[in-house]
Parts: sequence; C-alpha cells; structure tokens
Amino acid sequence: MSRIVNTVYADVSTAELEYASPYYGLAELYSSGTVQASRIDPILNIPRVVAQVFSDRPDELAPVGEHDVFTKAFGSLTPHEKHLKVSANTRTVAQFRTIDFGMEECELVIRLPGDGDPIESEEPVQYNPRSKFDVFRLDAPKPLDVRKLSFKTRPLVKEKVATVSPGAGQQTHVATFPCPWSTLHTFQVACAEDSESECLVDVWSSQNTTWGFYMYQHQTV
Repeated sequence: MSRIVNTVYADVSTAELEYASPYYGLAELYSSGTVQASRIDPILNIPRVVAQVFSDRPDELAPVGEHDVFTKAFGSLTPHEKHLKVSANTRTVAQFRTIDFGMEECELVIRLPGDGDPIESEEPVQYNPRSKFDVFRLDAPKPLDVRKLSFKTRPLVKEKVATVSPGAGQQTHVATFPCPWSTLHTFQVACAEDSESECLVDVWSSQNTTWGFYMYQHQTV
C-alpha cells in the first residue's frame, strides 16, 4: 500500500515544468518590420495567488477557502474571490503570471471602491484614508504553494518598489516594469513604517468586481 501511495498518488509538483510558448515565430515576425501590429487595449491581469500572512503569528498558514460553501447538489464550491487585507500585523502576498505575447509592460495598481460602488461580498469594506502602504517585490521564481505559505516561509524581499496612499473610489498607480511573457511576479503589500498605527485596508472582490491589487499588461509590439 505504501508503494501505491508513494508512486501512483505521489504529490508531484508541476512547478519545474517548462512554460512552453505557443507564440512560435511571432518575435521574429514583428522584429522584421514587415507587419504592423494591431492596437490592443491593456489587459487586466488577476493574481493567481492572493493570501494573507501575519507578523504576530509567523507560523500560522495563510487562510484558504474562507468563503467556500458546501451544497448537497454540487459539493464544495469555491467562489472566484480575491482578498486584499493589510494592517499593522497583516500583509498580503500576491503572485501574477504574465500572459499574451507582445503585452510585456506591466503596471501594478490598487483599486478601492467608493461610497456608491457595488460590493458583492458580505464582508464589510474597511479602509483608513490616512493609510500608507509599502509594496515590495519578493524573490519567488516558482509558483507559490499557498498551503505552505506563512509569514515565516514567505519569499524574501528583493526590493521595495513603491509607497502609495490609495484613495477610495480611485485606481492608484503603484509601479511600471518590463514583464516578458509567462514570467512570474510576486509582491507583498504592507503598512508603511510611519503609518502602522493608522494603516488598514480590507476589501474582497469577485468575478464581477475588481477591487484590490491588480496588474495591467500594456502592448509592446
């Protein structure tokens, strides 16, 4: 039985597999100057992973499936929701993978709802307008496993990319950077050191709303 568990049902990671490009020959085609690319609007890129870690509970794993529900008809259902929560002891880690050839300039943004904006989640939106947030790039060349993610195990900080003060009802620019197709980009949002006593944001998004931490991909060909 142990042999079956360790072979047939082994937990084999796919993180090492190559992300093969389906865009064979396009780089050479556009660099030749013989064709003119169509104009494409920026693409909104939703993070593959969004999770919270806790500096006052460094060994506690990131929450998973907070809004999952179970029904007799369909079993467990996981709503397509993302959670941005930052406070003095809570940081949000988000990982994106870039998509689409020729859309390789990326822009990080934070989007917060205003008073009249629709909120689908039953969770109340919390935001202190005096908040300031530091955004850091993390050293994570492989996909994150949120089941093993905690404050202690989170990737190391590579660099600070920005300090921002988002406004309610606004989209706030965080940073712009080159992002070749299929690459991973991992960030941490934390309270700025001089803002911890007043720092708070807590907002959920769904498949129909885009509040929180997102990335746009802009055309480069």
